[in-house]
Amino acid sequence: MKDSLRVAMTGSPRTAHLPWDEARTLALSEGAALAPRLESDVVGIGDAAGRTLAHDLFALTALPGSSASAMDGWVVTGEGPWAVGEPLRAGDRAPRVALERGQARAIATGAPVPPGATAVVRSEDGIARFSGGPVVLHLRPGVESPRPGRDIRAAGEEAREGEPILRAGTVLTAPRLALAAVAGFDEVTVAGSPTVDLVLFGDEIRTSGVPTDGGIRDAFLPSLPSAITGAGGRHAATRHGRDNLDATVAALEATTAPLVVSTGGTARGPADFARSALDTLGARIVCDGVAMRPGHPVILARLADGRAFLGLPGNPLAAMIAYASLGVPLLDGMMGRPLSRPRLLPLAVDIANPSRSTRLVPCTLGDDGAATPAPWQGSAMLRGLAAADVVVVVPAGGATRGTAIRTLPLPW
Repeated sequence: MKDSLRVAMTGSPRTAHLPWDEARTLALSEGAALAPRLESDVVGIGDAAGRTLAHDLFALTALPGSSASAMDGWVVTGEGPWAVGEPLRAGDRAPRVALERGQARAIATGAPVPPGATAVVRSEDGIARFSGGPVVLHLRPGVESPRPGRDIRAAGEEAREGEPILRAGTVLTAPRLALAAVAGFDEVTVAGSPTVDLVLFGDEIRTSGVPTDGGIRDAFLPSLPSAITGAGGRHAATRHGRDNLDATVAALEATTAPLVVSTGGTARGPADFARSALDTLGARIVCDGVAMRPGHPVILARLADGRAFLGLPGNPLAAMIAYASLGVPLLDGMMGRPLSRPRLLPLAVDIANPSRSTRLVPCTLGDDGAATPAPWQGSAMLRGLAAADVVVVVPAGGATRGTAIRTLPLPW
């Protein structure tokens, strides 16, 4: 026991904490190195929402495929008045017969326009009259003749056939799936969803009920799997490890997923064995601590077999913030995604940060969209994060009221 205690308290040599932005970029890079291990999937576009595009998509047809009306009304050639011919509806084949000067045809939005057409007269701008001969279209009083090309969508104006429309690494949202569909795709190739094994360390952890024996209730099993799914991953298995070196090593050895996320054991106290276990397993630590509060005792490592390991602190708020900071970029890299772009929001109050670390502060948003720190900011607390709308990224030195400040992209 004395040897185990000594190993836990010493572990790997202490190294300087990485800056927060640098650590996020490193996590993305470490994830990208694992991307070749993931098999891509071919799925129907109706099942691809939220997945990550594995290859560039090139339009299979021009958009639109033929020139079409952008409004209901009449398609015309030249100056009016115009003799009105047969109507054109959406879904009709593109007409082959040209529209002659002085002719018009009633047309629906999306219907193909005939060759020679110069513009569309909107329904509200014209009036068709029948006076015993052909129906004649006149402009309403005060309405000028439409300029050439008005309300006609030219063939290929949105995309030419073969033009790239979506790039690899794009998350497939509803509008992007709609674009893929109109460009001719029934299926898309998407990055595989990375599987993640969870390892929860701590002799004091209880998994149900209200602890009455000095233990604490596990906060992570009910929360981290959904946070993994929210970032595009898939929770595979969960293991629990006791606070000793042998048990820590055994729990990590039993994992098989390409990414292993643990909670607890990353500090340098007498019951923290993550570093010693990684050393025993021949792992290479690539980031031992990040200059961030909360969550600074976070570990990013490469296991001996090439898989990734992310060790989160044991305190709940610190762990959740550390996962959002580094776990999400890890998964992004594995799926070929770029780092998520942060929102910028104004601060409603000054936020101090006298340290040299990045401070990550759960905040609520007012009706004006300005951020105010939520109560209960302790690293062992969850109530502030549960109440928060965003987490703002406060640089060293702090930020003042009205400042446009970055927010941490969250997977929940």
